[in-house]
Amino acid sequence: MNNKAISVKNMVKKFGSFVANDNLSFEVYEGEIFGFLGANGAGKTTAIRILSGLSRPTSGEVIVAGFDAHKQPEQIKKNIGYMCQKFSLYDDLTVKENIMLYGGIYGMKKQLIRERTKLLLEKLHFEEYGDRLISAGNSLPSLRRAARSTPSPMGRGCGACW
Repeated sequence: MNNKAISVKNMVKKFGSFVANDNLSFEVYEGEIFGFLGANGAGKTTAIRILSGLSRPTSGEVIVAGFDAHKQPEQIKKNIGYMCQKFSLYDDLTVKENIMLYGGIYGMKKQLIRERTKLLLEKLHFEEYGDRLISAGNSLPSLRRAARSTPSPMGRGCGACW
């Protein structure tokens, strides 16, 4: 358990003159459970966006799963899973469209997204719900619960983590 999963040294993220993260440093080792606590506006979301490859730090060293957040954000996205506290699905999209959206965010090619979406719906036994809007609520089983307990069609993490 000596392998570093995340290494952050003096990470700074600025938006113009506003400093969202100011010299943040920490390490997370494989097998550890780690969380951010802090007041609204403390920079938690900004840090998570950087750690998940969705944003780049202004300065500092950030290594996630062996990849540099400055130079390899796409590799980070391909090698980690992330689920926020409030599971985010878009109510105005269908189940299939939500899955395909997240595949696109993670840089998957369209054909692969279609194939994996079909596979995921089959594994979850959700084929009949694929074309329903998420806002259909009562008639839609909990996608979150099902995704958490189903292996990813990419072979790592949970089904919701791709």
